[in-house]
Amino acid sequence: MEDTLFKSEKLGRKSYAYQPNLWGDFFITHAVPIQKSNKTRADYLKEEVRILIKSSADTVEKMTLIDTIQHLGIGYLFQKEIDAVLTNLRALTFESNELHEVALYFKLLRQHGFPISADIFLKFQNDDGNFKTTLSRDARGLLSLYNAASLQICDEDILEKASFFTHGGLKHLVHDLKSPLRDQVSRALNTPLPKMMKRLEARWYIDEYEEEETPNHVILELAKLDFNIVQALHCEELKGISLWWKDFNPKEKLGYARDRIIESYFFITGVYFEPQFSRARIILAKVIALATILDDTYDIHATLEECRQLAHVVERWDKKSAEILDEYLKLVYLTLINLCEDIENELEPSEKYRASYLIEGFKTLIRSYFQEAEWLAQGYFPTFQERLEVSLVSSAIPMLCCASFVGMGDVATKEAFLWVNQNPDMVRAASEVARFIDDVIGYEREHSLEELPSVLDCYMKEQNMTKDAAVIRFEEWTRDGWRRLNQAFLEPTAVSPVLIERIFNFIATTHVLYIHMRNGFNEPTNVKKYISLLYVEPLCI
Repeated sequence: MEDTLFKSEKLGRKSYAYQPNLWGDFFITHAVPIQKSNKTRADYLKEEVRILIKSSADTVEKMTLIDTIQHLGIGYLFQKEIDAVLTNLRALTFESNELHEVALYFKLLRQHGFPISADIFLKFQNDDGNFKTTLSRDARGLLSLYNAASLQICDEDILEKASFFTHGGLKHLVHDLKSPLRDQVSRALNTPLPKMMKRLEARWYIDEYEEEETPNHVILELAKLDFNIVQALHCEELKGISLWWKDFNPKEKLGYARDRIIESYFFITGVYFEPQFSRARIILAKVIALATILDDTYDIHATLEECRQLAHVVERWDKKSAEILDEYLKLVYLTLINLCEDIENELEPSEKYRASYLIEGFKTLIRSYFQEAEWLAQGYFPTFQERLEVSLVSSAIPMLCCASFVGMGDVATKEAFLWVNQNPDMVRAASEVARFIDDVIGYEREHSLEELPSVLDCYMKEQNMTKDAAVIRFEEWTRDGWRRLNQAFLEPTAVSPVLIERIFNFIATTHVLYIHMRNGFNEPTNVKKYISLLYVEPLCI
């Protein structure tokens, strides 16, 4: 079903016929039963894997073991053991002439925030600075280097060359490879492993690992059991948020807006899938679903006066102010206030201050929505810089980064909330990557909405540039944003890496939804099979 634009007879409103909710009440009744014996077996296997990690003496064997555990999605079960291994690994002088081994060493350390120089790859270059052509048939080595190169930071020319070299080499080899390596290469060419949604990648890799010549069956069985156990928890959470959404009932009461509660939860599973983040996951799924309603209200339905009134009452933040609003806006506004109250009630006494940061995030977001609505009503064509600064806020990434901390445990300190609300470069880089991807991928859709000129439009006009040329520039800026995100992950800060990882995961999941799944949040048919894979289909043990 294609989305279409139409104008309402009443008040000359415009509305957008988005693809409908594809799931209905499915997750209210759907459940994945887990037997107690499965949890008991999983606990036993965890101890077996801990013994494997501690008993492994060979460096390459230990690196491969850690990489496999993480790739299968069970790294969170062994975080202390993995941190100890990598700390010891960093202290070693690792010597190898195998491209795969060196790239794996580099990826493991950099991905976990350990400083490591890309000069480790100089040995694989000729005197002219190009990578040796003898490497071009080493598919596994090329894949490992390609994934490692996606962790490039600023001013790392060698990894820029590595990315270009490996991408071309893998494209040339992919059709001649056998499964499962062929599948892994095909997927990586679309989305490098460090940028992939971890839970989804784990689901694919469990099947692929079973096809390998010498899989470790203890690790494989644990990965399967744990996937099903976590899937059951996710389904319980989906039931709860589906009931909340059904009570809100936007399908009947706010028919102009995207009904995306399941897709919102899928998105947030990419930010944190681990069981210990259940509270945070439920909060953030509700926040992003409601932010989507607010976005559509401002973008395509409310009149300018209604936009102004809603912005005014949100600044006041009291339920009595709702009386001045039209009935549909009153519903949106009161649902927003009630959600924030419910979230505050969920928090421990020492955590309740976090709700004020969430509320301020919503206020800032709605200010940006109103500015865009005002420009559109005035027929104003903003400068590139004006449009960029407002759209970085209206992307909702700054608000969602803050919201992702709200439901987390003691690791989310007051210092962390102060940091994220100062819009540090990591948050700005994340916002830029999300905005540039959205503007490029969603260009035709945005134009069909008759919206305010996009950041891409403003840049094209200001630079007197064609769309194709502007897209090339935006893609360059997107790559630069990724480099800054990688850089920020390595820089020391008072904020826990556990929190920093949420921001990185936000943008990785955005990348997957827009590029790998072809704008899957706005085109839910493109993401349906992935939702089924994660929440509907348990693994056979």
